[in-house]
Amino acid sequence: MKKLFFILLGVMLTIASVQAQDSKTMYKKAKKLLSNYYFNPLENAKDLAEASDLINQVLLDTASQSDWKIWHAKGQIFNEVIGNEVKMKILNPNYAIKNVGSAIEAYESLKKAMALADKPKFKEECLKLMVETENHLNNVAAYEFQDKNYQSAFENFSRTVEAYELFKANNQEKDSRLFDPKVRSEQKLYTGYSAFYGEKKENAAKYFKELADENTDQPFVYEALYTIYNEMQNPTDALKYLNAGRSRFPDDTGLLYAEINYYIKEGKLDVLIDKLKKAIEIDPKNVSVYTTLGSVYDQLNTKAFETGDTVQMKSNFDNALKYFNSALELDPNNFDAIYSIGALYYNSAANYTKEINKFANDFSTAGTKKYNELKAKMLELFGIAKPYFEKAYGINEKDLGVLQALSEIFARQDKLEEAKFYRTKLEEAKAEQGK
Repeated sequence: MKKLFFILLGVMLTIASVQAQDSKTMYKKAKKLLSNYYFNPLENAKDLAEASDLINQVLLDTASQSDWKIWHAKGQIFNEVIGNEVKMKILNPNYAIKNVGSAIEAYESLKKAMALADKPKFKEECLKLMVETENHLNNVAAYEFQDKNYQSAFENFSRTVEAYELFKANNQEKDSRLFDPKVRSEQKLYTGYSAFYGEKKENAAKYFKELADENTDQPFVYEALYTIYNEMQNPTDALKYLNAGRSRFPDDTGLLYAEINYYIKEGKLDVLIDKLKKAIEIDPKNVSVYTTLGSVYDQLNTKAFETGDTVQMKSNFDNALKYFNSALELDPNNFDAIYSIGALYYNSAANYTKEINKFANDFSTAGTKKYNELKAKMLELFGIAKPYFEKAYGINEKDLGVLQALSEIFARQDKLEEAKFYRTKLEEAKAEQGK
């Protein structure tokens, strides 16, 4: 048994020796093929493809994985692979890069080579190649960003930022294309953009936070951080960046609308009015701002009714109607504006039902008179609301709010056939929408 063990061990050592020999042979061949390619790139393009396959095979060998020279060679080869494709893209903008990940492979190989290199001069050799790799990463990232391949763009952009840190750690940051702080900030911005639109929000937050700390002049950075932290259920940081952005860029519409949405969510109606009026100053052609401001006044109108403040109620009603009509002046067929005017009168009519109920069982002369007065006012308001809802129905026959309102109004007016028609339409729309 002992003899058999030594025989098996000898076989294993022989296999390992053969594998090492094969790896060394393949490595030398890959280097020779690369030299052939350098000598005549046009005629020897196939040599570059073969070299890339061979170097990957070499690195399947465990022993080869600890040799910096082999990783360095892979960096060289894949630099040429992606460099060749970038040249083709420059010559023909319609050319689609096939080996999109080659710049990343070149970068990761050189980074590995630097980690294994045991002498400063070897690290310098890697960094010389890294200058070229950094440019390739940036070019590929830019093309991918233009094509809206945001995740791929992020993977390439982020490594350009990492590459700068490698140059910096080795006191050679001047060799990096990101040595200029302006260029570096722009690179972080596009890296953050790519992560944000590529659904890598936490990665985006990292780059955008760095830019915010540098007092970036890009308002979207603050808007994005507000959005990201909102999605991460972190309202403290979300509001922190929203407030910082609004303070630095008071006229930026993106941040202003983010702030408006925040106050809508929080239900802070009084604060919203000033924000929305500011939005109208900045963006006077935006119909949705007028309808939103009208809706705020509509809600305040309901609150004033509940407290019995008739003066404030009239003021809020008039302001709501004013802003809804302003929206219609910009877009006469705007569904939201038409619906909102109908809803304004409808809600005002509905408010009267609460008062009417107080007198429903009061059969005294005074009680009956009051009941009839309130009912007449309610029906008048429903009557004013009806044509707006009918026009809204003409625009969208499936809207549940429109169908609900019309069925209710016709029922109040004792027009039961019409009420039944819209009630049936309402049930059909609910079933169709799964509600």
